[in-house]
Amino acid sequence: MPLSTSSLPLDEHFLRHVARCVLDRFSDPSNPAQLTTLRIVIPNLLLAPALGEALARETGGPLLLPVIDTLPGTLSLWENEFEVLPDARRQLILHGLLRRHNWFHESALWDVVSELTALFDRLTEHSQRLPDDEAELAAQLERAFGLRNSVPLAFEARVAHTLWRAESQGSPSRAAARAMAAARWARQINTPLCILAEGRLDVQNEPLLSQIVLRCAERVPVLILRPERRQSEGALANTLYFAWPPVCDSDKNPGEPDIVSSGRANDLCAQPLIDRAAELSEAGASAATQRIQFATADGLESLANAVSEKICQWLVDGKRQIALIAADRLAARRARALLERRGVLVADETGWKLSTTRAAASVDAWIELLVSDAYHRTLVDLLKSPFLFGDLSAERRANGALQIERLLSRHGIVGSLDVVMQTLQDREGNDAAKELISRLLDARRIMPASGTLTIVQWLQRLEKALESLGARNTLAYDVAGSDWLKWLKDRRNELGEDTERFSLTHWRQWFNREMDATFFIDRSVTSTVVLTSLAATRLRVFDAAIVIGADNEHLKPPQQPVWLAHDGVRRELGLPGKDIERARLREDLAGLALCSGETVFAWQHMQRQEHLLPSADLEVLIRMLNMGLDDSVVCHISGAPHEAELTDHAPHGMPMPSVPAERIPQRVSASALRNLLACPYQYFAHYVLGLKELDEVSEALEKRDFGEQLHALLQGFHSEFPVLAGHDEDELLMALQRHTEKAFAPLVARNFLDHAWRVRWLAHLPSYIAWQLEREREGWHFSASEESVEKNMPLSDGSTLTLNGRIDRIDVRNEAFGLIDYKARKLGDLRKQAADPDDVQLAFYTLLKDDAVSEAAYVSVDDEKIDQANLPEPAAAAEILGERIDHIFVRLRAGAGMPANGAIDGPCAWCEARGLCRKDWHT
Repeated sequence: MPLSTSSLPLDEHFLRHVARCVLDRFSDPSNPAQLTTLRIVIPNLLLAPALGEALARETGGPLLLPVIDTLPGTLSLWENEFEVLPDARRQLILHGLLRRHNWFHESALWDVVSELTALFDRLTEHSQRLPDDEAELAAQLERAFGLRNSVPLAFEARVAHTLWRAESQGSPSRAAARAMAAARWARQINTPLCILAEGRLDVQNEPLLSQIVLRCAERVPVLILRPERRQSEGALANTLYFAWPPVCDSDKNPGEPDIVSSGRANDLCAQPLIDRAAELSEAGASAATQRIQFATADGLESLANAVSEKICQWLVDGKRQIALIAADRLAARRARALLERRGVLVADETGWKLSTTRAAASVDAWIELLVSDAYHRTLVDLLKSPFLFGDLSAERRANGALQIERLLSRHGIVGSLDVVMQTLQDREGNDAAKELISRLLDARRIMPASGTLTIVQWLQRLEKALESLGARNTLAYDVAGSDWLKWLKDRRNELGEDTERFSLTHWRQWFNREMDATFFIDRSVTSTVVLTSLAATRLRVFDAAIVIGADNEHLKPPQQPVWLAHDGVRRELGLPGKDIERARLREDLAGLALCSGETVFAWQHMQRQEHLLPSADLEVLIRMLNMGLDDSVVCHISGAPHEAELTDHAPHGMPMPSVPAERIPQRVSASALRNLLACPYQYFAHYVLGLKELDEVSEALEKRDFGEQLHALLQGFHSEFPVLAGHDEDELLMALQRHTEKAFAPLVARNFLDHAWRVRWLAHLPSYIAWQLEREREGWHFSASEESVEKNMPLSDGSTLTLNGRIDRIDVRNEAFGLIDYKARKLGDLRKQAADPDDVQLAFYTLLKDDAVSEAAYVSVDDEKIDQANLPEPAAAAEILGERIDHIFVRLRAGAGMPANGAIDGPCAWCEARGLCRKDWHT
């Protein structure tokens, strides 16, 4: 039977050329049904609709289409005749074999299995096999690396040969089944065949398809249609020809005519770039830049903004088929979010790892909760999942989650569901929180973290636990969640007979790898703007395309497993070298540019404070164009939002809310007053709107916590020794050390690193005793500590404001009070603070205790020497502060505005309301 090959120009009319060739070869005007006997094998099913339309346009009327399918789709029916070993089952069998040999640590087994299965599949695709003798395989590896008598290579050969021999027994892998299905199909084919190839069909590029072609040609007519950019015309095609000469070899497809320019391309490959650039005219280079552009951005956000802006502009210009090629997937994801914010939907063709979906993340949060014994951050994340407790009302779920988060923050609970439940039981109310924790405990009993089970048993327990948590139905109603449930069902069916047992930690390692290896595609979105990969654009035509992440870190040949990373090993095993992959990348870039009306290559100029260069092939093209134009063709983009958007969405003036009379706080503390004076808007957000964030749980002692521990232990010490005079100093030191050990013991037990804070304070004990004795010699004696004080202050408008605060320590001398505030800061800083007229804390405490205060001071308990910084004239400072409080609250009651006038480098630095006032927009 005849076997022929036609090389067609690679341009935006490629599918039209394909349609014309198919109709000329296989159609019969007198028999319209004849075309239906033809099968066209295409590399990507996304080409099918466009090819069908091209065939219809070429006939100019109704058309009975041929069968159009991919090679895997064509072979799928034939594969069903073989009992294919599922990939998950295959890897589990090899994992069990490795585990029994005890060659590797448990944590490395899955990586080894993944490496070797990839090697075995590549060998099967190229009709190669490992030597029957293990020693011969070791010799091949030694030749590849230029070594002799290498013990590590001998060990690698033993591992690979053992697993290869084990896999050759039993059911075939999917790659082996596909090869056998191809052979059976080729022996029985009885209809004409047309192959739409992505490039040259040979054992290096398309091993399976090239074998099928030769076998099918023995029975039926076969036509190979392949793109050839050497036949393309125009300035861009000419430029790409000089920059990236097509790689030619002596082999050609069966039935393919010689291409006259092959020798010319080989000559160009050997020429220096500057010589090739000399053959490119300035007019040709200028014309090429009308269809291809290069752009850099300073960072991810700038890049994503610029990409979304460019796509929106294309849509305004009437372009409809637009491709966003995600080389940098993080930047592409951000660009997609910005587009959707502007109302432009993006159809995702490549999908994302299932592990990155909210559904899988919620499942992983549950597993992490078990492994970490309910670490507080994991617990909060899990409670905020939209999938859990779907049988409860949204209000009850939210109330319960908030109650638990507040409980964790208030009591500093780092982990343990049991501790959380016990703390809840000791408090009244919090019914919603108790219900949620109770259900988590029930689910934990279903799926305990201890013991060993088979993978299917772990999956069954996971499903039951999720059902107990009310998550199964909500997962089923979610697009990604339903995919996850299908994955769960498939794995249970495939692995039901396996008896290997795993701990939760090792089972989770397998589970995470499966989540990363499974992709989720949201097919609910239909749009002319598609997010895809570079390989998926082959032979497709777009009005415009943009490659996001066209740098040398993201746009490069796919990373190969370790066994296939060395060209010497590939040659010894009969596999193609990495030059094939590099050439494929270059041809994909050329094909994208030639088949698109306009193409932009964009990348981050800076990443992690390092310069990023363009991809190696793009660097060659850029340098050639720069030589031809005597100017840089790479432009820098800021990626800033469009000015119209800033006008539409930016605030027009500084926010200055006034407080309704019924919402004006009736109480004020020293910290609240400090916020009010520093930034009225901050006070408005925290104390009027109640938007203050919860305190984070301290996992390790911080300086603030250190100060609180000192307050507590000094309170206990002075309660035991109200007066130190008359006691032996060694006795006092031992007593203070005893109180110190008692205070720090639970902290050190929780986190041994907190031992450093304990040692830090112990060094100050003699100094503290000396300071206190000196204070007693001055007539001051300890009276009270941690005392909560309130005072009703009449205002000039006739209203009353309640002042409240907690004073660290109160001393007495005769009839006067001395107010002490402990600070774990340097004495010099405290003296500056005490002298600052804008500092209100000591003056506020003085105002609380009225005129009886004769001394107010900060005491530094974390300096080389314990000493105090006194407030000058406490009574006068309190009087001035009282007048300020009266003035401020009378104005608030009169409706005065509360502007965001805090300093950017001061109160704004840690303000939780910074996103509300948006002061950064006005500075």
